[in-house]
Amino acid sequence: MPRLAEREENILDFIIRDYVESAVPVSSGRIFEAGLFKASPATIRNAMLELDGEGFLEQPHTSAGRIPTDKAYRYFVDNLMEYHKPPRKLKVEEDFFSQRFGRMLSEEFGLFTGLADFGRSSHALGFGLGKVLKEPEFEDHDLSVEFARVVDHLDKVARQYFESSSEEKPEVFIGRENPLKEARSFSAVAFRFSDGKIGKCVVFAMGPKRMDYERISSVLDFATRDIMERI
Repeated sequence: MPRLAEREENILDFIIRDYVESAVPVSSGRIFEAGLFKASPATIRNAMLELDGEGFLEQPHTSAGRIPTDKAYRYFVDNLMEYHKPPRKLKVEEDFFSQRFGRMLSEEFGLFTGLADFGRSSHALGFGLGKVLKEPEFEDHDLSVEFARVVDHLDKVARQYFESSSEEKPEVFIGRENPLKEARSFSAVAFRFSDGKIGKCVVFAMGPKRMDYERISSVLDFATRDIMERI
């Protein structure tokens, strides 16, 4: 995907970060009032119209603002996202496949988190279903039922993410990129790793497409590498 012009790219970056944080569609007025861009409201509106026309933004029926599309999130992950060391110390233990580690990640992300060990136990653990279903997207009853049905088959989900992710960095699956057909209304970030001592493992976070891909990828990268360095 070719890079956008600098102004459009910066505005898209702002819209994605703001929407991920607030879950509220972003208007040109909101962008102008943030005071981060040396541009008039008309210039910002025109830039948003261009992003809309190129498939990066869409307008919910009930709002004057815009929200990112799957294409926008993919552009963000490929071009704008950076890995950061988590701002606070995470209590990462050496035992990857543990209730405490899974709960810690679920609390950190506010999403459903899965752990799977295909070496020693060949099954998966899941955490945070009740937490993720509190996200605004799941006020849609049908979507919440769809998500619950996906996690009902946790072993299958974990196996798909293990087979589709890499050991180099966390892999991001947005909407229809999801290797699991039943999960294509959602997004996930997964990280696979293997070691002679702990076997073949995968850790993943799954939830609505409006998720903080940057922070989740950074935490998964930091936490899993920290475990690997200490075992």
